[in-house]
Amino acid sequence: MAEFFNSWQLKMEELEELLSKLLKDIMSLPERPMQLRLLGKRLSSLPPEKIAGLLSALYTKDRSFSHALKSLLVDPQGLKDMLGARKYRLTYLASIEMGFKKVSRLLTDLPPHKKGVRGYDKEEEAKMEFLSLGQRRALSKSPAKDTLDRLLSDPDPMVIQNILNNPRITEKEAVRIASKRPNSPSVLKLLATHRKWATSYTVARAVVLNPYTPPRISVSLLELLLTQDLKLIARDRTLHPQVRMGANDLLEERK
Repeated sequence: MAEFFNSWQLKMEELEELLSKLLKDIMSLPERPMQLRLLGKRLSSLPPEKIAGLLSALYTKDRSFSHALKSLLVDPQGLKDMLGARKYRLTYLASIEMGFKKVSRLLTDLPPHKKGVRGYDKEEEAKMEFLSLGQRRALSKSPAKDTLDRLLSDPDPMVIQNILNNPRITEKEAVRIASKRPNSPSVLKLLATHRKWATSYTVARAVVLNPYTPPRISVSLLELLLTQDLKLIARDRTLHPQVRMGANDLLEERK
């Protein structure tokens, strides 16, 4: 294994050039699916150790326009699909061999620190539990704001996806969904990767602070957070150790 990795002499200048071109090309595309396809094509053409180096360069350098690329990497399944299972695993091993802690943490898909999904908590919402799943999914497409409000605690990801896509929903409701505890990892992933709400700082913060969020997703969002919130996360023992370690590492870098 060591010989495999030592065969690649890491050249930071080459990685910087590759990364700059990738960022520029991705920013030139208007739609997220187009950006994902380009990212997948570029990454899958590289050997594992070069992918690890490229990701390390991305997460080490402070770039004002790199958030778009980082947001494409929030979904762990998306990255696995781009690379394929074998290359994903080899990239993970390469990141460990080369000492790229951020990359190895990014490629480690651990379960949430807490598990459990609870439905409706408030008395005025409880009657929704007596409706069938089909009825609730239909109602989640309703234009009536009060109906949508009563569905915010629904445990079904499709119900929540319909709500998040509804133009009547505001950041306040999205944060309420992200802050719900217990919560479904699938629901929290929807928020972290949503085309609209993934760009909201308040939503991202709420997702990271939720101990029911898969740590891989929280780790990928840490880069976007302010120092004051990283300090809060670093000492929050309800969160996964990987998330707290990631926050501590970023705090050290920002000193």
